Amino acid sequence: MSYKNLPGKFARLACVLSAFLSINCSISYSQTYNTKVLDSFLRASESRGITQGVVLLSRHNKVIYKKAFGYANSQTNTKNDPDTKFRLASLSKTITSIAIMQLVQNNKLKVTDRISDILDWYPRPMGNFVSIQNLLTMNSGIPSYTNNYDFLNIVSRSNSFSVQSFVLSYCYPAALLFQPGCDSVFNYSNSNYYILGAVIEKLSGKTYADYVTENIFKPLGMSNSGYYSNTATYTNMSSAYTVMPATTVAEYMDNTCAYSTGGLYSTVGDLFKLDQALYSNVILSQPNVQEIFKNRYPAQQANEWMYGWQFLLPTTTAYVYKTGVLPGIRTLFIRGLADSSTVIMLNNNDNNNSTGENMIINMLTFLATGNISKSAPIQQDISIPMVSKYNKQGVDSAIAFFNKINGSAAAANYELSDAELLTVGQYLTQQNDFTGANKIFALLTATYPASIYATYKAK
Repeated sequence: MSYKNLPGKFARLACVLSAFLSINCSISYSQTYNTKVLDSFLRASESRGITQGVVLLSRHNKVIYKKAFGYANSQTNTKNDPDTKFRLASLSKTITSIAIMQLVQNNKLKVTDRISDILDWYPRPMGNFVSIQNLLTMNSGIPSYTNNYDFLNIVSRSNSFSVQSFVLSYCYPAALLFQPGCDSVFNYSNSNYYILGAVIEKLSGKTYADYVTENIFKPLGMSNSGYYSNTATYTNMSSAYTVMPATTVAEYMDNTCAYSTGGLYSTVGDLFKLDQALYSNVILSQPNVQEIFKNRYPAQQANEWMYGWQFLLPTTTAYVYKTGVLPGIRTLFIRGLADSSTVIMLNNNDNNNSTGENMIINMLTFLATGNISKSAPIQQDISIPMVSKYNKQGVDSAIAFFNKINGSAAAANYELSDAELLTVGQYLTQQNDFTGANKIFALLTATYPASIYATYKAK
């Protein structure tokens, strides 16, 4: 798989990390860190409406930076603090993969088992072709339910399906996109991890929420983590905000739709506990941890999906990452497997630069040198001026602005990605401008034909 197939803003991340590795190889345990410089950098990012959340950095198993920025709830003027809870979005997949490997460890499951071996109600013959490992590694050929138009416009607002009914309605396609297990094909599909949640429930006899709480969160003392419910009341839980074009409460999404693909919440402190546990045998034996982070693809394919994570560089210093995206949420988890380094960023706004490439360059440069990069300023989201143009002059003006910037020298000052255009299209959909939204989605498809969002349309 080429880097261009990576979701959105992370298409060039592997190149960024190769530069980081060249610096990192000479750093000693005694590296000092200028946290005042990092504070100044992140406060400036906060002032521009980019960083709104909590940032944790560690190296050699030691936290070297942990700070909060922006508001957890702007209506009540409640600021984020280091222990604020955030919805994890797709970072939840990393925990789902651990749960699956616990079942493997307890001899309740083999990754070579087929879906229908476990879920006897999943239709054959498709269920006989797709293995648990195909689901874990995103090469099952099952398309993502989040690309289904009915799901986006109806079900995500109010989900009345049981887990089994949801799987049969949205995770059982008329046809597979490709042959399951094909090494050269990758398709990011939330359906894979939704099905894995059903597998966990069937084999454990517990709900997904109860299983991860009892077998992962409680053993690790992750008392600020759990399965998010739209109807529950939480202490110190952040609200989600969109920055399009001004700060507003993000659109509602029924969290039962996120389920085992993106339905959990946590804090940076709890996720650091999880990070540290993966160096031990507390919740999973090291051989099974190594199975999670094993590169199963040819050497020339330097960036591939593992079990819940993506592998960045197959070098002696390996880096893995996972991102999360929900309305009003941007999350990032990077693990340096060789030097026990960590970057955790949980944000309760949907500014893509809050976990964007230049932000990551600066976080990793700080870990490597104790300073930040002067060559990677935080860029402006192209979606923000596009929406401003739209509100003043209409969708054609917004598209003209994008086309003027894209490919020009001015592009260096903006975040340009498929995710940015998706944000604009979703904003227009919220305004009930479906014609305008479809123009934006057509621009997305034409500009980023390999994007996982290229099939989006508004009704």
